[in-house]
Amino acid sequence: MATESGTKASNGDTVSNGEEKLSEVVAILDAGAQYGKVIDRRVRELLVASEILPLNTPASELKAKGYSCIIITGGPNSVYAVDAPDYDPEIFRCGLPLLGICYGMQMLNKEFGGEVERNERREDGQFAIDLDTSSQLFQGLSKEEEVLLTHGDSVTRVADGFVATAYSGKAIQAIENPSLKLYGVQFHPEVDLSVNGLTMIRNFLFNIVGLHGTFILKDRLEECITYIRNTVKDSKVLMLLSGGVDSTVCAALLQRALSEDQVIAIHVDNGFMRKDESVNVEAHLNDLGVKVKVITAAQQFYCATTYVAVKSDHPNPLKRKTLMLNSVVEPEEKRRIIGDTFMMIANEVIEDLELSPKDVFLGQGTLRPDLIESASSHASGQAEAIKTHHNDTALVRELREQGRVVEPLKDFHKDEVREMGRSLGLPEDMVERHPFPGPGLAIRVLCAEQPYREKSFSEIISLLKTFVEFHELSSKESRLTPKQLETIQASLQDTERSRLSSITSKLSLNATLLPVRYCYLLLRCFLLDVVYYCTVSC
Repeated sequence: MATESGTKASNGDTVSNGEEKLSEVVAILDAGAQYGKVIDRRVRELLVASEILPLNTPASELKAKGYSCIIITGGPNSVYAVDAPDYDPEIFRCGLPLLGICYGMQMLNKEFGGEVERNERREDGQFAIDLDTSSQLFQGLSKEEEVLLTHGDSVTRVADGFVATAYSGKAIQAIENPSLKLYGVQFHPEVDLSVNGLTMIRNFLFNIVGLHGTFILKDRLEECITYIRNTVKDSKVLMLLSGGVDSTVCAALLQRALSEDQVIAIHVDNGFMRKDESVNVEAHLNDLGVKVKVITAAQQFYCATTYVAVKSDHPNPLKRKTLMLNSVVEPEEKRRIIGDTFMMIANEVIEDLELSPKDVFLGQGTLRPDLIESASSHASGQAEAIKTHHNDTALVRELREQGRVVEPLKDFHKDEVREMGRSLGLPEDMVERHPFPGPGLAIRVLCAEQPYREKSFSEIISLLKTFVEFHELSSKESRLTPKQLETIQASLQDTERSRLSSITSKLSLNATLLPVRYCYLLLRCFLLDVVYYCTVSC
């Protein structure tokens, strides 16, 4: 069975099988952060190659393979917890420049004898922090910057040999030991809410580590072509096309790499598409020269079932049969049913064409974030699953382990795929097409078996009213109940109260709480035990 033999960075060094030393590649050690994929994306935006590795990757391995530097992600654990993830302490002493983000900074500080303690209350949100701009990490920035903080522990005493270089009030938000090239930030420079976070990452990679940014898209496109040819050889590829930019770019790559008779292009109308979606997809693909067969399978999806693990953490979990899709409420279970049904239809197509399954590869426009969010071992060994992507279900993983899936974009982020689409000559309206995932409206439309009203429902309505009318209520404190005052003081810092007062003094806001449990991505509001769907309008 054909398998991938290793991809190469634009500098020509192998980056997947470790047989050659790497050059200008960042090792991102995954401590379980769901922002890990964003760190990866930001590094690549700066034209630097990166690989996400388990946190416990030995320092000797990082040195032997020639990684240029280390970035440690955030994570949900406490550095003092019994179940804190394992790591090799030598990563801090092996001589590689290192940037610890959030949990990574706390690890760094603790490892060198500093102290980390639990906060009285979490810091969650966008905050203004004061920077020491003499630090190389903060070169070219203002003395005050807006950043995103999401943490319950904080550095309370800086380790010997380190200095604090950023504060919010008295709270330490960054530390460094420039002579050892060790840096830590409590905030998340990788997200947009950290307004100049990309500049900080650029400063680390180029000014501190000394990288040059040689990870060029043109070279990577040729690598994709080579990968497809080496993997597929003389076999055929069944390409499932949604019509979105990912699958379309993947199909264009397959067309360029293989002969016409090797590519079988299928579009499945699962009944959960946007209005006229399948008609438009077929027309667009035909204009691009892609001969696509449209399969109408709405009823098949509507009545589909699958088997899901009862306890997913068990090595050989028991499985149960789901209800039919039309009776399922839980979005994650819907995704698994839909993903497995796509695979069943793919197998039916192979059978109808009288092909041998072992001679046909499954082609997918899987992206790097898809694998990270699904906690696939092919992209992230530590992060919790955010959601199961329909192109990374158990059935797909089984095929992948057999070497029967070809995914030339699995090392790319969405913006990189759009740029590759332009390089391949795809029209701009296709390249910039608004994403619409395979599960479609089956996931996008929230549903419930009954109204979701926990005991706190009325309390949360009152809380929302307090926030949208904050200026008026706070100007007359006697109108605030003791409970409201307690909630505001516990959830908002002085600067936040000031901003909220300013916003609500200028806008007349209304908040509506729907009795629907919100499909959120493993996030928790630290004020509430439950999460409802809420709309705010002027």
